[in-house]
Amino acid sequence: MKKANKILLALSLVVAVFFALVTINSANNTANTVQASSVSFPKNMRGHWKSKPEYTWEKKHINKWMAIPAIDMKVTAKKATWHYVGYVPKGFNHKKHVLRMYSDGFVRGHGPFDQENSFEKRGKKLILFYRGGGMITFHKAK
Repeated sequence: MKKANKILLALSLVVAVFFALVTINSANNTANTVQASSVSFPKNMRGHWKSKPEYTWEKKHINKWMAIPAIDMKVTAKKATWHYVGYVPKGFNHKKHVLRMYSDGFVRGHGPFDQENSFEKRGKKLILFYRGGGMITFHKAK
């Protein structure tokens, strides 16, 4: 009886070590599709968003003093597609760009000012933070 208990204990120990190795291997595997597919934008951030143009410190808001043009953005589960709309000053264009969510909480891709950005939802507003210390505020499109 004691021998059978020792064999059973040894077998359960081998099985436990095997499962521990499989779990560690799947957690460290960056190509694991289960982890990658679970990274998505929250449902309250999805939809069609618009921002107003931002101007320099001048009182009169005319195209000459526009700092950031208006942005139109559509957020789906896996990506945020954005482009400048309306009047676009020199140095900007109307091309569509894509941002994708990653597991560290940052969105990467071609952002307005840098490659690494982050989103935050405050009330009814969606805010895009970029690395230089600025932010762009979006409102839901009607």
